[in-house]
This record gives sequence, C-alpha cells and structure tokens, in this order.
Amino acid sequence: MSEDDTPRDATDLAAGTVISFSKRFQIVGPLGEGGMGKVFKAFDPFMNRYVALKVMKTDVPESEQRRFRLEARLGGSFTHNNLVRVLDVGTTREHGLFWFAMEFLEGRDISDAVTGGRTVPLHVLCEIFRQVLDALRYVHLRGVVHRDIKPANIFVCRDPHDPELRVVKVLDFGVARDLNDARPDDPTLVLGDPRYMAPEQTRPSQPLDGRADLYALGMTFFEAVTGHHPFEDAFDEHPRELFRCHRERLPAMPSSYLPAETPAELAEAIDGFFMAACGKQPDERFADARVMRRAMGELMRFSDRRNG
Repeated sequence: MSEDDTPRDATDLAAGTVISFSKRFQIVGPLGEGGMGKVFKAFDPFMNRYVALKVMKTDVPESEQRRFRLEARLGGSFTHNNLVRVLDVGTTREHGLFWFAMEFLEGRDISDAVTGGRTVPLHVLCEIFRQVLDALRYVHLRGVVHRDIKPANIFVCRDPHDPELRVVKVLDFGVARDLNDARPDDPTLVLGDPRYMAPEQTRPSQPLDGRADLYALGMTFFEAVTGHHPFEDAFDEHPRELFRCHRERLPAMPSSYLPAETPAELAEAIDGFFMAACGKQPDERFADARVMRRAMGELMRFSDRRNG
C-alpha cells in the first residue's frame, strides 16, 4: 500500500474544509414580534434547553434583512454577562427562513414598572442601571450604538436556583449601528423609539455615538424614578412632535414629580444626574458609559445612606 493509499481519519479536517450540520428546534409558543421578525420560545432537544428563536419575516426589504443579520452577528460576538448571547444561527430547511437562537431568559423587563405612575425604588434602580451601563460600555468600546435603549429592552432575569440573583440583560440590537461599517443607513429612515431618542437621532443620517444611548437611558431613568415621562403630554401626537421636544423643549426636572418629603439633597442629586444624561448636545452629556456609571454609583451610595 502506498503512502497515498493510507486510510485517513475523517476528523482530520484541513484548513478551508467546509462542514455543514442540521439543527432542530421544537416550537413551544410565541414570545413577541417586531418589524423584522417573530420570536418564539423553542426547545433544543440536543442541548436539552429552551431558547428564544428569532425568525426573520419573509417580506422584509433588503435593508432590514441586513439589520437582522447584523443583530445575529453582534449577538454571537458578545461575551458580556449583561448582553444576550446568540447560540446558533441558520436557515430552515422547510421554508428557507433565516433564524438565530438566543439564550432563553426567565424574568421580565422593567416597562411594567414604569407605567401607570409606578416607580422603582432608587437603590434597586441604581443597581439595574449600573449593569446596563456595564453592557453599554462594552458595546460602545466595540463601536456599536444600540439606538433603542428603553424600559422594554432592559430585562431583569430571575434565576430559578438562586432567588436573590438578579442579572440585568440589555435586549434587542435590531436597529443597532455598527460604526465600523462604512455603509450608510437608509437616508429616509429614523430608527429608534421616539419617546427615548437623542436629539441627533431624530434626523436621518446624522452622526451619532454612544452618547445617544446615554440620553435614552437618562429618559428611562426619569420615567423609572418618577413614574412619568418628561414629554408624556406629546405621546398622542405625531412622532414629529416628540422629535421636536427632544431637540428644542426643556423638560421638567424629575424633582417636580418626587414626593414632597423627598430630601432636598436627594432631589438635587437626581436632577443633576438627569441633566447630565440628557443634554441637548452630545458634549453636554456624560462623556461615556463609565462616567455615567460612576455618577450612578454616587446616587446608589446616597440611597444606601438613606436606607441604612
């Protein structure tokens, strides 16, 4: 037998070898739906775990298909505890649908806690936001702007084994901007939630950076600590009115909604934090997520003294 006739181990895979595999999920039920896709709870029998399976709709334009693929790619590259991990990606054999599977989370987002006039205790809010800011610092250092920070995308996980463990996850990078990608956005589109968008985000094709996310988190902070949104009177108007509010209107201070018995020092600290997060110009805001997190830590220490 010549050397060329020597049997080779099938697992001796040379560089450049292409391999393929099949993946099966059992759909349990729907979890939600967005403009680009639908999300289902599904069971992965091979790994014996539940996943959140996001499936791209069949009729979305190419620009949204690109954003869907970007969301999958970003989620697969993130290795931060406060970001949702993408576990698998592929195309269904039956219908040719593009999908990606994420870790399935137990818990709830904070949107319910900031509606109907309810508020989040300050010490709890500070811990939630510090974890969000850890996640934002991570993605901003990688040149990614989330562009859709809001209560519905801040998820507090419940651990089935440790009831005291609370891990916060930032969700949904569906409209994220990768600043490393030279391709421009669609110049006709404004992406994000009008209630939380930074002024520079309310116009298409405007340059922006991570400070747009800090503005949105500042708006979320106002809502969570007061039970109100600074521009809630414009919610029933056309989104253009909310855009105008973000660009031109000076919001009321959070302290105007706080209980009368709130100590003046605490009210002043809350107002100062909000103003530093939500300046009309990016240069008027916290310089980055680390600086904002440090300021949140000061609020947390103040809250600890009050609760101690």
